[in-house]
Amino acid sequence: MSGDSTGTLTGGTIDIINTTQVVPSPHIEMLVRDYEYNPTTSFLTGTWEDFSTFNIFLLDRGDPWAPVINNITFTIVPEPASLILLGLGGAALVRRNRRQ
Repeated sequence: MSGDSTGTLTGGTIDIINTTQVVPSPHIEMLVRDYEYNPTTSFLTGTWEDFSTFNIFLLDRGDPWAPVINNITFTIVPEPASLILLGLGGAALVRRNRRQ
């Protein structure tokens, strides 16, 4: 992809990501459950939204290009159990307020 584009990738693998942004402004969004970046090896690893795992090499171009990791925004998808507990807590607060 290049220019102003939007893509939704499902299935398959991503082996390498590189960008040619001079000023780091996150323009790649990843929906993940967790992630870890190792600056020594340039590998980004983690778990996608669908619980599959990923291992992606981030290819930095060097000056004047910004590091690839600076161009990625990570959106953490909560665990289903966390959402259920949050909902139960909210319901309990509503019930408690109605009694008073």
